[in-house]
Amino acid sequence: MIRKIALLITVLALFSLGFVSSAQDMTDWTCGTLDGDMSGAITITGWEGPGEVDKFLLAFDEFFGEYYPNVEQILNTGVNWGDYWTTLPAQLAGGAEIDMAWMHDTRNDTFAANGWALNLDGYLEACPIPGWPEKFVTSQVDAFNYQGSQYAIPYDLAPGGLYINLDLFEEAGLEPPGEHTSFEEFTELAIALTQDTDGDGDTDIWGTSNLVSVGRGAGGAYWVIKSFGGEMFNDDNTASVMNTPETVAAIQWMADLLWGSGAHPTAENIAASGFTTEFLFANGNVAMHYALNDAASRMWELVGDSFNWTVVATPTGPAGRYNFIGGSAFSIPSSAAHPDLSYELIRFTLANPDHLCRTAAMGAALTSQSEFHNCAAPDDAPYADAYHEVFSVIGARDGVHPPYHSKYLEWESSIWVANMDLLWTGEERDAAAVVQRVHDQTNALLGG
Repeated sequence: MIRKIALLITVLALFSLGFVSSAQDMTDWTCGTLDGDMSGAITITGWEGPGEVDKFLLAFDEFFGEYYPNVEQILNTGVNWGDYWTTLPAQLAGGAEIDMAWMHDTRNDTFAANGWALNLDGYLEACPIPGWPEKFVTSQVDAFNYQGSQYAIPYDLAPGGLYINLDLFEEAGLEPPGEHTSFEEFTELAIALTQDTDGDGDTDIWGTSNLVSVGRGAGGAYWVIKSFGGEMFNDDNTASVMNTPETVAAIQWMADLLWGSGAHPTAENIAASGFTTEFLFANGNVAMHYALNDAASRMWELVGDSFNWTVVATPTGPAGRYNFIGGSAFSIPSSAAHPDLSYELIRFTLANPDHLCRTAAMGAALTSQSEFHNCAAPDDAPYADAYHEVFSVIGARDGVHPPYHSKYLEWESSIWVANMDLLWTGEERDAAAVVQRVHDQTNALLGG
């Protein structure tokens, strides 16, 4: 916590001393359609809670304090992730006046297709966002574009990588993996690093973790599937193409980490430990932990001086190298009472360079504008150079996300998770049988 406070003080000091050039005097952050003396309330909802959401709340306060001091913010943030995606559609379908909502790349097409989110093309043309779209990461712009129109403005880039306990590698006399490590080599490392240190017959240190988990969406497997040469849907997302040897091999590789080699903790192992896999890594019980970029600041705090660690890229498959990439955005619900005001707020929050570095530093986040990626990891952090290389260079370069479609939200929960969890819990062990069932049910849903 001390590190985080010190970092925030440093970032704020840089701004107050004028080391970052001010765009406030050069850019009009309103669009000229609203009265600065207007009053009322703007309703904002999202899943990020205390700690996570603070980086945005500062920008919100600055925006309203400067331009619309009589507008009240009604914040409904910190909504449980699962609850958010069940209650928000119901609220919007019922016409609830929510002015701005967090959006995820896995849900964008569903909200757009159902008319729950506003098409933002008219706003982008009438009052362009500075730097849009050329300064924004292309994959993130595309992720929130549905049938050629923009329905949300991305605020981050979230690549996956491997958090490595360097001390465990040194003790085993092994070299850490890297972006050119094959899946076979990675598996060999994971097995070699898995240990029963006290000889009681139970694993105490696992070679890897968090590559597989109960309830995880398809994005967590898609980069592995692509690496093996597989795919999920056909080009126009009207049918499944999952029942191929390549996709089956990818899913079987994941299942075998649990039930074949035992190099990955099962859900039962994790529950018995009383920790999350993140804490298992921080406690020295995992050699290679898979996580997104924003885990870096938490690891720095959790691990402290307990052991040496770094981040490295995920493996390269027989079909090439692919990296998980995800992201979130701000959207304007179609039932918003103040859509013009919401757009101005989004524009200010996600494009004003006066605070984007602060946003990145507070959230250990790669902003959707790549020129601020160097702000995500403090210069004095021991992982800073590796973080930049693994996440903002390699992750952005090789990032892929599933081909989202309007039925993706329904498909992921009712078909993908429902079937894949049978593999991850060990109720089934044959990936081919599970993938075939997913394939058949997907085609029934999509009409393929």
